[in-house]
This record gives sequence, structure tokens and C-alpha cells, in this order.
Amino acid sequence: MSTRTLIAVLACTAAFQAPAHAAGDPDALITCGTTAEDRATSRDETQTRSRSWLDDQVPYSQQACHRNDYGDYRTDCSGYVSMAWGLTHSRTTTTLRDVATEVPRADLRPGDALVNANHAALFVRWADEAKSEPVVREQTGPDGEPPVERKWTADTANTYTPLRYYKVVED
Repeated sequence: MSTRTLIAVLACTAAFQAPAHAAGDPDALITCGTTAEDRATSRDETQTRSRSWLDDQVPYSQQACHRNDYGDYRTDCSGYVSMAWGLTHSRTTTTLRDVATEVPRADLRPGDALVNANHAALFVRWADEAKSEPVVREQTGPDGEPPVERKWTADTANTYTPLRYYKVVED
């Protein structure tokens, strides 16, 4: 695992906590609200939505929200996936599973996610014919870094569960 990937995983560890801001707890994650219900989102839309944060160089934070044409979402790894999927609010790495189903790794398609207890990333494409090295977009941290698009090694990818949003629309 690369140093940058390790930093991203450690930065998203707190996203395992409850998403609601607890009164008097400055370390609790904040909740950013956007829509009344989770939207149906096409695979192309997930790529356009996720590209918007890359273009805007949105800085990582578990205590901030970013608002643009796609809504208002917490600027951490699970907030980034929540925004790309068009969810009602920023979920955590744990609660993303509530709106998704596990899929076989070889069946990953653009807009699916790779998630473990500490980090979430949006799948973009395969970097290799063997379908072992995914290219992902992820909101990393911990010090205000913007989201990135990069290739993961097979070893890194194998520590993540592939998920498909339950309201994804095939293009």
C-alpha cells in the first residue's frame, strides 16, 4: 500500500463514526443535506458529478460541506461517493452499504464504489485487462487535499468491497 493510500485510509477512518453532528462534540461528523430522496443517477452522471469536485479542487474535510450544482455534501471520502451517487445526504463508509449491493469485482462498472470500513472511492475504469488494478476517484485527506483520480494496485483493491448504488441507471 502506498503512503498516499495509507494516508487516505487513515483520514477516512473517522467516517466510520455516526454522521450526525452531536451537540457539544466538535469531532463528530457534520451532516450536509441536499434532496428529499436518493436520486436515480446514470453512470455517466456519476462521472460528471465526481469530475466537478476534481475540477473545483474541493479540499478534504470531515467538518465542512461543499455546495455546487449537484447539492451540498460533506467533503470526505464517503461524502464524495454520496455526491456522485446523488444521495439525500452524506453517508459514512458504513452506511453507504444501506443504499448499495455488493457486486463481483470483475463486474465493476463506472460509478460503482470500492469501500472498506475506513475509506470509500468511486470506480472509474480498469487500468488492466486482468481487471485487477482499478482507476478510482477519491476524496483523500487528512490535510485539505483535493480529490484525485489514480490507479490502485491489485493488493490495495483487494482490501475493498465492490458496491453498486441501488438506483444506478445504466446508460
